[in-house]
Amino acid sequence: MNVYTRPQYAVARERLTWAVRRLILANIFVFVVQLLVDIPLGYRVSPMSEFAPPGGPVAGLLAFQPGLFVSGLFWKPFTYQFLHAGLMHLFMNMLWLFFFGPHVERVLGTRQFFRFYVICGTGAVLATLIPWSMFGREVSVTGASGAVMAVLVAFAVINPERQFFLFPFPLPINARALVIIVIIMNLFWGLGKGSTTSVATHFGGMAVGYCYMKFTPIFRRWRLDQRRRNHTAENSVDVAGKMVDNIFKFEKRRRRR
Repeated sequence: MNVYTRPQYAVARERLTWAVRRLILANIFVFVVQLLVDIPLGYRVSPMSEFAPPGGPVAGLLAFQPGLFVSGLFWKPFTYQFLHAGLMHLFMNMLWLFFFGPHVERVLGTRQFFRFYVICGTGAVLATLIPWSMFGREVSVTGASGAVMAVLVAFAVINPERQFFLFPFPLPINARALVIIVIIMNLFWGLGKGSTTSVATHFGGMAVGYCYMKFTPIFRRWRLDQRRRNHTAENSVDVAGKMVDNIFKFEKRRRRR
């Protein structure tokens, strides 16, 4: 007797999740707009720098400058993270988001991931206010690096033992070690003269991302406990009110008799 068994196919999940795909497309779209505006007007787009020249109209309007932010241009911590100073700068940031973002989005959910990305990117660049207030050096910061560093830290918090092969290391390293390597690299960039990398933004993104992943669950549990307590208290008041109402109803019945 021949039995025909229908083959079973496992449905593989998409590599790119909904939010990550749209964030990458948004960054590419804004970069194209930068090129279409800046190049015809004669403004140079640098190859990789995160410190975009503040002369371009798009960078001047949307990039983050500490002095202008303090003066009242409060939209810049949000808008700077969708600008990039060059194609390689855009490619590297989107590559990191491509590798680490989908896993974090699957854990947090799409809406929560969007919130996490924007909050961390916004908080990351505010770290540049520290060196600005100490040394008074005005810079113009662009790029998704702050938010991407937060995504990397979130990935390490969720799955610290996940292993990777990172060129040129011959042995696999886990996500926790990768974060340490990135921190060391940023320290070297920060100490180097003429560095064009906003190290303060990178460290700010890591700090905000770590705090978000660690303290958001605690805050949510606290809010849930508060709601439960309020709900219990309301139920207790309702029960007590019903008991008092029953007493008065009983008294009225007795008087009628």
